[in-house]
Amino acid sequence: MGKINLKAGFGYAFIHFSMEVLCFFFLYRVFNGGSYWWSIALVYDTIAFAGQVPAGAFCEKFPRFRPGICGALMLTLGAAIGLIAAGGSKIGAIAAGASNIGDVAAAGRIADIATGAAGTDGIGTTATVAAVIGFVILTVGNALLHISGALITLRASEGRLSEPGIFVGGGAFGVITGRLLGSSDGPVWIPFVLMAAAFILIIAIDRVMLDPGTDTEGFASFGEIPCEHDVASSRPLEIIIIVLACVVAVRSYISNGIPMGWKKTVFETVMLYVAMGAGKMAGGVLADLFGTRKVGVISCILAVPFLLLGNDLMWVSLIGIALFSMTMAIALGGIVSVLRNNPGTAFGITTLALFLGSLPVFFFPMPKGTVMNVILAALSLLSAAGIFMTTNDRTHNKKADIR
Repeated sequence: MGKINLKAGFGYAFIHFSMEVLCFFFLYRVFNGGSYWWSIALVYDTIAFAGQVPAGAFCEKFPRFRPGICGALMLTLGAAIGLIAAGGSKIGAIAAGASNIGDVAAAGRIADIATGAAGTDGIGTTATVAAVIGFVILTVGNALLHISGALITLRASEGRLSEPGIFVGGGAFGVITGRLLGSSDGPVWIPFVLMAAAFILIIAIDRVMLDPGTDTEGFASFGEIPCEHDVASSRPLEIIIIVLACVVAVRSYISNGIPMGWKKTVFETVMLYVAMGAGKMAGGVLADLFGTRKVGVISCILAVPFLLLGNDLMWVSLIGIALFSMTMAIALGGIVSVLRNNPGTAFGITTLALFLGSLPVFFFPMPKGTVMNVILAALSLLSAAGIFMTTNDRTHNKKADIR
C-alpha cells in the first residue's frame, strides 16, 4: 500500500498541535475561571467537535474549498479579536481572584461581568461581546482545520492508519501547551508564531497534494479521491458506524473517570497529555503493523488493569492511558472503510461521538471509587467486543516503511 507519508502525517500533526496551542491559550487566557466556565467549554465542544460533521460534508460537496487555509485564517482572526477585546483580563476571573476551573465561589456572574459591575477586572459589555464573537470564529476555524487534516491524511495514507493516527495524536500535545501558556503569563506571540508556521505548512502540503502541473483542478481531483481503507468487517455499514462511534463515545466518557490520584503537579499533568498523544499516534502505526482488530482488542483489554491499579502509580497509569488512547485511529479506520467517498463525514462522526461521550460529564457528576472502576472495566471490555465484531486484521507491515 506504499510508504508511510511523513509529509502528511507529521505535517498535520504539527498543524494540529499549533491550532490547539492557540485555541487553549485563548480559552485559558480569556475565559479561565468563573461560574460559567463549564458553559464556555460546552459551547466550544459543540462547535469544534459536533460541528465537524457538517464541515466534513460541506468540504466533500465542494472539493475546491480549502478548509485548512480558511480554518487557519478564521482561528487566528478569532483569537486576535478575543485577546484584543479582553485586553489581558480574564473575563471569568473578576476582582475576586478566581483563576482556576471550578473556583466558582470566588467568581462573579457573567451578567455582572458583561455590565462591568464586577470590579476593576470587568471588561465591559462591548469588549465581552467582541471576545465572544472572536471565540465563535476561532472555534469554527478549529473545526475546519480538523477536517482539513482528516481529508489530507486519510486520502494520502493509501489505506493505512499511521498517518491519521499521527495527525490526531498531535492535538494532545497542543492542548496541554496552550493550557500552560494561557494559565500563566506566557507571551501572546508564541501561539501566533506557531500558527504562522502552521499556515505556511498548510499551503506547502496543499501544493504537494496537487497533481503535477495543475492548480485548483488538481486539488479538486485530490479532493474527490476515495479512501483505500479496508479494515471493516463484513457486517452492515450501519452496524459498523454505530458500534465504532459508541467505542469512541465510551472512551470519551470514561476518560473523565480514570483513577488518577497521582495527578497533582504540572509535570504529572503534562505526562498525562503526552501519554494520550503518544497512544493515539501509536494506535495507527501498530494497527498497520500487527492488525487493526488485534491491536484494538488487546489495547482495550490490556489497558484495564493498568488504569485500575494506577491511581497512586503515575507510570502504571500512563501505560494504561496510552493503551486506552489507541482505539481512536482504529475506530476512524473502521468507519472510513465503509464511507470511503466521505472521509470528512467519517472523521466528523468520530468527533461527534467524542462530544456525545463527554456530554454527560457537563451535567452529572462522575461516579467514584468501586462504582467507577466497575464501569471502566465493563465499558472497556464492551469496547473490545465492539472492535472485534466490526474490524478485520488486515495489516500493511510489508510496505510500511518511511519516506
